[in-house]
Amino acid sequence: MGFFISKAEDPEVMLQDAIEEMRITMPKLNSVLVATRATVIRLEEERDALQRTERNLTAAIQAALRDGSAAARAVAEEDAVQLQQLRVDLASTLEQWASAQKAHESAQVSVDSLKAKLKDKIEASQRALKEREKAKVLRVAADAIAELQSYGVAATADKFLDQIKQEVAESKAAVEVATGQLDTGAIERERTARKVKAAAVLHQFEVEMGLVAPPSSTTAASTTPTVGARVGDQQGS
Repeated sequence: MGFFISKAEDPEVMLQDAIEEMRITMPKLNSVLVATRATVIRLEEERDALQRTERNLTAAIQAALRDGSAAARAVAEEDAVQLQQLRVDLASTLEQWASAQKAHESAQVSVDSLKAKLKDKIEASQRALKEREKAKVLRVAADAIAELQSYGVAATADKFLDQIKQEVAESKAAVEVATGQLDTGAIERERTARKVKAAAVLHQFEVEMGLVAPPSSTTAASTTPTVGARVGDQQGS
């Protein structure tokens, strides 16, 4: 997801919206579900009671008719009137129960449908969040690779080799000093000899340039070539 997304497409916003919708809508739908189911249960209880009464009245009417007496017939007639009204009530109750059952089933379908939609929305938001986090990790890795490629690998290797050589040389010098193998007197004598030779060369330059008086011995002057002559001889050779 290496591109900009709008606020509406932001997975965090999508997830928050889905959770808010769930918390607002689901309690209302659950209330409808409970109410419709309660109506179904009440009507089922009324239906069962009416059906029991219907069976009892039917049995009483049949018993009165079997008795055959005028009094029993009068009772049967009264029960028949009651039975007729009861059957009207039972038919109305059955009709109401069917409607309530249908309403409850519709509410259940709505609840299940919304649950499925909210679940899909939440899961889609979670996947988008994972993809975004994965993209962040990939960007960090890509930046690290780019930074790695920006370094001069050969130069870095040479630097490390030079450092190793220097450390080896320092270690050898430390060993020589520690074991007495380093002839410090010879080093000092060589340094003094170099200084004497340098002073002689500088003095000869000063004589040639007239800055100082030449040596009094003519033999030394005739036998010792000048610095300029030596430089000319080296250029000719």
